[in-house]
Amino acid sequence: MANADLHVHSKYSNHPSEWFLQRIGASESYTEPEDIYNIARKNGMTFVTITDHNTIDGALELVKKHPKDCFVSVEATAYFPEDNCKVHILVYNITKEQFDSIQALRSDIYQLRDFIRKEKLACSVAHGIYSVNNRLTVDHVEKLILLFDTFEIMNGSRSRMNNQPLADVLKNLTKETTDSLIEKHRIEPFSDTPWIKGFTGGSDDHSGLFIGKAFTKAQGNSVEVFVDNLKSRHSMANGRYSNYQSLAFAIYKIAYEFSRKKSSTFSKSFASQLTEKLFSSDSLDLKSKLKIKTYSTLKRREGSKSVFEDLYWDLFTHVTNNGHASTEDKLDSFYDKLSIICDEFFKQLMGSFTKSLEHGDIFGLLKNVSSSLPGVFLTIPFFSTQKHFSNSRTLIRDLKNSFGINGSSGNGKILWFTDTITDLNGVSMIIKKIGWLSSVKDRDVTIVTSIPEDEMTDDLPPNVVNIPHFYTSELPRYENLTVHFPSLMTGLKMLDEYEPDMIYISTPGPVGLFGMLMSKVMNAKSIGVYHTDFTLQARDLFDDSTIENLIESYIRWFYSMLDEIRVPTKEYIDILDRRSYDREKMSVFRRGIDTALFSPAGGNGSYLGKLCGIKGGFTLLYAGRISRDKNLEFLIDVYNSLAVEYPELNLLIAGDGPDMASLKAVSAGNNRLVFTGALRHDSLPRLYSAADLFVFPSTTDTYGMVVMEAQSCGLPAIVTDKGGPKELVVENETGFVLGDTDKEAWMKKITELIELKKQDPGAFKTLKTNSRRHVLENANWDVLLDELTTVG
Repeated sequence: MANADLHVHSKYSNHPSEWFLQRIGASESYTEPEDIYNIARKNGMTFVTITDHNTIDGALELVKKHPKDCFVSVEATAYFPEDNCKVHILVYNITKEQFDSIQALRSDIYQLRDFIRKEKLACSVAHGIYSVNNRLTVDHVEKLILLFDTFEIMNGSRSRMNNQPLADVLKNLTKETTDSLIEKHRIEPFSDTPWIKGFTGGSDDHSGLFIGKAFTKAQGNSVEVFVDNLKSRHSMANGRYSNYQSLAFAIYKIAYEFSRKKSSTFSKSFASQLTEKLFSSDSLDLKSKLKIKTYSTLKRREGSKSVFEDLYWDLFTHVTNNGHASTEDKLDSFYDKLSIICDEFFKQLMGSFTKSLEHGDIFGLLKNVSSSLPGVFLTIPFFSTQKHFSNSRTLIRDLKNSFGINGSSGNGKILWFTDTITDLNGVSMIIKKIGWLSSVKDRDVTIVTSIPEDEMTDDLPPNVVNIPHFYTSELPRYENLTVHFPSLMTGLKMLDEYEPDMIYISTPGPVGLFGMLMSKVMNAKSIGVYHTDFTLQARDLFDDSTIENLIESYIRWFYSMLDEIRVPTKEYIDILDRRSYDREKMSVFRRGIDTALFSPAGGNGSYLGKLCGIKGGFTLLYAGRISRDKNLEFLIDVYNSLAVEYPELNLLIAGDGPDMASLKAVSAGNNRLVFTGALRHDSLPRLYSAADLFVFPSTTDTYGMVVMEAQSCGLPAIVTDKGGPKELVVENETGFVLGDTDKEAWMKKITELIELKKQDPGAFKTLKTNSRRHVLENANWDVLLDELTTVG
């Protein structure tokens, strides 16, 4: 068998499509034809060709020097004349005259195909599901299946996701399938057996790094015999797929060649210095050592050695110790070091941002933003190549559906981003529940967060991915809550192979922002869940309209960048609509309850006594965050007034938060008003079951999961007429909705319920029974999980 890399580019290919190369003014390739020949032969290629875009200058140069094992080829840019959709057709072993005809005809792919067939030329459709100018559809792919008999199914510059689906379609074609396509498109097929396809492979290399790593195998002891086997569809594709890292390093390599050939801003930049050490095996001279010191500006905490200097010396030592070690051997080390450098840049930015804000130093802030730009610039090729690979996602899904190779139940791959998963709040509880359920029910859901490693405990579901963080900050007025800034490059590497259909984002913090970025680069539908009304919380916590407006502007911007917004209740859709959120994007995010865990528990007569020393009496219970925005001062005032008439009335406040100390100080001396502190989530059912009435005076909750948990345990609830919880109770059946400042109404209703339990215990029990039934009928997790994971 003979081998040939049937898709390679030389310095004669121009006009780069990649943003990074356009930005620095580089060409598409700088590889010399002779270098292509030498590398290809070294990597086991029997025959060598060059397929530059719409030129054969490089191939002619090669054939002139090596006529026995080289042949002239071209990658022709062709167009569907009906809509100007652009595709690339590889044509092999052609003459100068045939190339001139190809150039004249390529504006009409039908005429080009007819010429290729008439001249009996070998050809292959390059990267058949890559949309060159964003116009490719399933219809175009179907037409290509009829127009041509050979396809490139191993393109070494694209990922498995961009290669395998087309291969699956082509290898499973039948006569019936192609007959239906002929009837649909009225196109004469290339041959009498269009369901039988030939396959080729090629590196699509522009940098010289991966020549011969993807290639074609066919019989042939001469160029002519080898090409004849291509024509007769007796060829196979072999080799490696690419990933976003390989493609990004190829871009860096091109940039390096550019910087060597032309003095420019890039050639003097930090990125240029890094690429010089990655792609050059020269010894470090005095000038190079001085360059290292020049860029050694960020210091490690544990010592004076710069991360930059460490990177340079690491690469230099690797080359020195390993002689002619391949570039691929250096890429992983380079990527990991580059991740550290970018984290250092961004950590410096975040630290200076906080410091500048504290001192009102706007100029200092702008200066440090500017200093972080090299870190941003270094990451761009990696994120842009990931996006490059993901651009075909919609087409791939449509192609699979059209040809019946999806094999899916309709449930998609999901990444779910959250800044909180170990904190004691409703968001964490919901996400952990979704994580466990999806794991048990074999749904492809992965929770993505960024927390300290020691918080990755056994109570977290197994499908949690924890991205390392480079910076941590406490939230103002939320002293016991911190946010972690995930490492961008490390996170990209960890999530590379997940290929999500949908990305859910539960929090608008640093992890949520990373999730938004990943939805863009992975071309996945982004769905934001509006769990928390930070605007109302800011109003209560800061009492500063400037801060409130700033927070609201940011949150509104964040959700405006997402494709859909899931909101806890219909009321909150109206609220956000009034705040200028896009109503068309919003729908209700229904939540479930673990009704097996949250169920009425018997034998709780002595539980409250053991937990907090309470014996007898009617017990009111609040559970949740202990902070001003929960309106707890109002609740305590109501309780104190009622306790005058009902001295055995109890109030339990379960949870923790920033205002715990101040509220306890106000309530000191009353042994029936008890702050339990934070409790384990699985201990709450016994607490709910031991109480008589759930009281939830919050005005800022978008949902109120604890209200549903309480009702699931048979505990009726009183909530305010503000926010989402009012939609969780059925008035007079499972609870009551009262004004958030109407003290008399709260006192009256609680008094009525105290008396109802005394005088008509059956009626009071009916309230408890109705509460449990309401949850069972409206919070089925199995149904809700289907809703969340179905690809729309």
